[in-house]
This record gives sequence, structure tokens and C-alpha cells, in this order.
Amino acid sequence: MRPPLNRIVASLDNRSPFLGAKALERLRGRPYRARLGANESLFGVSDSVKQAWEKSFAECGYYNDPTHYDLRTGIAESWQIGIDHISVAEGIDSLLELLFRACIEPGDCAVTSLGAYPTFDYHAAGFGVRLIRQPYLPNYVNDLDGIQALAWRHRPKLVYLANPDNPTGSFFDANALLSWIDHMPGDCVLVLDEAYAEFAPIEKLLPRALERPNLVRLRTFSKAYGLAGARVGYLIGAPELIQALDSIRLHFGVAKASQEAALAAYRDAVFVDHVVSETIQANRHYYAIAAQLGVPALSSSANFVAFDFGTPENALYFANWLENHDIFVRRPPVDHLNRLIRVTAAPLETRRYFQDVILDGMRNRPAAHALKQSS
Repeated sequence: MRPPLNRIVASLDNRSPFLGAKALERLRGRPYRARLGANESLFGVSDSVKQAWEKSFAECGYYNDPTHYDLRTGIAESWQIGIDHISVAEGIDSLLELLFRACIEPGDCAVTSLGAYPTFDYHAAGFGVRLIRQPYLPNYVNDLDGIQALAWRHRPKLVYLANPDNPTGSFFDANALLSWIDHMPGDCVLVLDEAYAEFAPIEKLLPRALERPNLVRLRTFSKAYGLAGARVGYLIGAPELIQALDSIRLHFGVAKASQEAALAAYRDAVFVDHVVSETIQANRHYYAIAAQLGVPALSSSANFVAFDFGTPENALYFANWLENHDIFVRRPPVDHLNRLIRVTAAPLETRRYFQDVILDGMRNRPAAHALKQSS
């Protein structure tokens, strides 16, 4: 007997938008030597985070705080806003799901970039949303004018933009974003994913005090703070929206240890600065490796660098070469972006292994994979 699934769910396949490194290791039958495909922080966590995590397990028999009061208070103090502007959930993925639940009805539409964060597309499919995608510009930058035109033409409920962008690492400064935000329709929710904001120039970010009734800003502890496995993210938005999200969210979803580790990480600015510094150094090394290969590397304001191999075939060759040498990287699946390979910032030893392997791949490439510049 078939389960009584609703029409939307029955029409879906069962694929996750990502296969994580652990799942891929099971499929391939051996572990990776270098995990450079998920933009996790490979620079560890601070001692204060370790202490908070260990201490929390002494009380693991008790339920966690469903209001996330301490963490929201710490964030509110830093942003100089009230805690009624903040919602916490199990990472940005869960916050996106809450936004779809709160704002979308089947048949509504949403706008994003073609090749942007796939979890937004995943939730759109799961809620029966008509998704309209704007291709990236030839230089791999989000087409703000194109997204804006789609928003005015289709009047979507949600418009998604990552800044800094994933998978390209491109970044719009505050002036460009403010102009874009203020010329968007006022009746759609602008979802600004700032997962990589800690790696961008702080003086060029949108002001924290910025208030727009239809703007939400998403942040995560998975990148600079080194807590990808803890699953904690937060949303900054209007109190009315926060109240709506509070009525539908999973209240006990963020574990006690995750909340306390996130707060300790948030307060340890010195360690975050260290991670950002290491990331900048790693990205510079990747630019140098790209120069050795004779291929462009996209300028990145995130904790990764995208190498442009000119054609999808070349990118696939190098992705397979790296995979065969136990290096996990990501190659975007959509047209235009599928000539890129995205590589996560890593400590020096790991970068040197990547460098040796990919240069060896260049030396051994077949004639059919002679490198060409992107057009």
C-alpha cells in the first residue's frame, strides 16, 4: 500500500541537494585525504568553544532552551538590536524552510540565480513553488538588474541572493546592495544570505543597523566559527516576521551544546579574526596555484576559491583527477558555472597536497583537455 502522500511530495525524487563527504566516502569505499568541497572551516574551533561544548554535556539530560535566549541576547548586543529581531534555527537550511512555510503557498513563485545555493531550490520544489532563475553574468557575478527585472515582472513572494556569493565568491558592497534593495518590489521578502560575511571586507558590508521591512539577513556558525556539524544559524528581520517564524519553528531543534558552543564562538572575536586571516592567506595561495596552472581564479570574498577551467569538459577532467587522488571538491552542475571547480580554504599542508595533485593532473592531461579561456 502506498503512503497517502500529498501531490507535491509524491512528485519529488528523494535526492538531497548535497551528497556530503561522509556519504560520498561510503559510495567510493575509502576516505578522502582532503575535504575541500563543503566550505567547512578546516582551521578548528577556539578553546572557549571546546570548553563550552564539554561543559554542556554535564547537563545533557535536560532539555535545551527553546527560546535560544542567551544566544539571541549575545547576537542582539553585537548588532545593537532587540532580540525580537532575531530567530535561531538549525542552520541557514532550516531558516530557509521556515521562510517558505511562512510566506509561500503552492503556485507562488520565487526568484534566485541559476546555480546559486541549491537548498533554496530544494525547498522551493518541496513547497510547490514556481522557481524563476536568473543566469549569472559572463564574469560569474550575480545579475542584480536581471533579478530585479524578474521580481517586478513576476512579483515573487521570495527573492534570494547570497552575498558573498556561493559558488563564485563574488561580493557586492553596501552601496550596490542598498540601491538594489531600495528598487525592489516592497511586497516580496528579500532573502540576503550572508553565510560568508565574516570573510568579506567589514567596512563594505551592509550596516547592521539597516532596517527594511521586507529584508531578512541570514548568518551561520558553519563557516568562520567552525561549527558546521553543530547546525546553528540565525536570521535578522522585522519583529512581525520573527513572531510568524516563532509560531512554526521546531522549538527544541537546536541542541543545548550547539547553542552554548555558538555563543562561545560568537564572543571569541580574536579566534574568528585568526580564521579569517588564515583564509585570506589560503585564498592567495590558491590564486598562485591557478597562475601555475595557467587558468583564472575568481576573486573571492569567501572561504573558497573557484578555478575557471574554460570548458565543462576540462573542469570535469580535473574534478575526476582530484577525486581519484582522494580530494573532495565541488563542480557546479549548471551551464556556465560547470566550468568551475570550487576549492575550500585549508591549512598549508592540505593546500600543498592539492597543489601537487592538480599540477600533476595538468602535466598528465590528454590533448583533448588543452585549456581554453572562458568566453
